[in-house]
Amino acid sequence: MRIEIEKDYSPSKIVCVGRNYADHAAELGNEVPKAPLLFLKAPSSLVRNGEPIVIPPQSERVEHEAELAIVIKERARDLSDDEDVFKYILGFTCLNDVTARDIQRADVQFT
Repeated sequence: MRIEIEKDYSPSKIVCVGRNYADHAAELGNEVPKAPLLFLKAPSSLVRNGEPIVIPPQSERVEHEAELAIVIKERARDLSDDEDVFKYILGFTCLNDVTARDIQRADVQFT
């Protein structure tokens, strides 16, 4: 089933999992953490399909990564291991994660 999300839709938050691919973590000189490394991206960073990606002019190292995005339809909290998590998921989609690595590295906070 294909669902087109309306242009005026904006998620309340974008939760990401970092360093979950061993090869990519090694490329960046990082170890894969024992527990998921979660971080947030601003909803305003979302660019819709077909819209241009704005590259920061001050960056000399912009990289892209293909990611799997899970679109959540209903808030979930403290789920048990045997609970059906799929009732909280609207669907899955491809995501192009674009990062200005030089700007990211200059900041002491992981973003």
